[in-house]
Amino acid sequence: MGVRGLQSYILAKCPDSLIPIDLTGNTGTSKKRLIVIEGWSCLRTVYGPHMDFICGGQYQEFRASIRRFVNTFQQVANCELVVFFAGGVSQEERAEWVRRKSHNRDTIGLVMQSLRQKGYSPDRKHFLPNETHVQVFRQVLLSCHVKVVSTPYSTGRAMLDYAFKNDAYGILANDSDFIMANAPRYFSLHHLRISGNTISTMMIDRDKIAESLQLPLTLFPLLSCLLGNDIVCFELLEPFHSKLLALAEEEDGGDGKKKEVSDGLQLVGAVIGFVKELPEEIRADIPGHISEIIEKVLPEVEDKDDLRSLFLRGLEQYNEGAPADTENTPSTIVTVTVTERGKLATDTTPANTTEPDTKEEEETGATTAVDEIIELVAETEEKEEEDEG
Repeated sequence: MGVRGLQSYILAKCPDSLIPIDLTGNTGTSKKRLIVIEGWSCLRTVYGPHMDFICGGQYQEFRASIRRFVNTFQQVANCELVVFFAGGVSQEERAEWVRRKSHNRDTIGLVMQSLRQKGYSPDRKHFLPNETHVQVFRQVLLSCHVKVVSTPYSTGRAMLDYAFKNDAYGILANDSDFIMANAPRYFSLHHLRISGNTISTMMIDRDKIAESLQLPLTLFPLLSCLLGNDIVCFELLEPFHSKLLALAEEEDGGDGKKKEVSDGLQLVGAVIGFVKELPEEIRADIPGHISEIIEKVLPEVEDKDDLRSLFLRGLEQYNEGAPADTENTPSTIVTVTVTERGKLATDTTPANTTEPDTKEEEETGATTAVDEIIELVAETEEKEEEDEG
């Protein structure tokens, strides 16, 4: 889900960290490059700007757009795609998930208000894909021989593990967590442009971000937790944020940079300043001094032990090769390409758990999910063949 406001701040304040990339350029090798893609963000990109998103049902156009997207990557850019989709929401991430769902509800209210008052749909930034869009996206990807991976919970950790283990060329997403977690190349879906036989985007270089912000990479996980991420929810940090913004306004002499405040840029800058001003001994060992940091950030909270555990989990999610939590990340690869139907039993990766009963249950559930999707894809293909006949 990402770190709130961070990517917008980087785009605005660290332009040198954005490196133009032509994915169709000559790589000097015939080997296919592996691109790991976050499915939900990609759906928003592939559902073209010319398609109606108020009434929905533009599935023929959507299908054609997906096929063009995949074909350009596979045939022109010589890339192998693996697309990840999230399953449920873990207990730790539920508070942030609820906040985002509430925000979506507000967005729907804005859309309906625009339709009532103006008679036409608002800006495309209010586009919210529904569950049918997700299922269609999965089916068409499978029919294009793209490997689709479903994770029990959020995709971030699973995508990073898969990318490192399979020597991926890069991760294509719209999630600042990949900047914090040192992805093997983070390509921005926000900047992705496909024109004819050319695929271009921006690679966000975390080393250049660190240089621009004058903030060591080792402090990125702490910055993420203090801004609010999937583990440490934004609402919990509101008193801390309000205090920092008040101090920033005093230092500005009350002028107030209205645009930066509205865009959340001032808050991100204030939190970065706070992290940079921490004593050297604290910055050298963040986990060891997490209690002192919490006392500075949220002194009014009484239950410091729970807060300490929460912040430590927030920091650990960015560790390379971090051990998977057995409750949250069974790491089940559950879907396969259409051409791999006969290999289902061998290609489905069981959960990484020491509990035999749990493994069997997850493996069976994964197979059922794959069979259902394959059946839907097969029905769609059969109907197309009948129509063509």
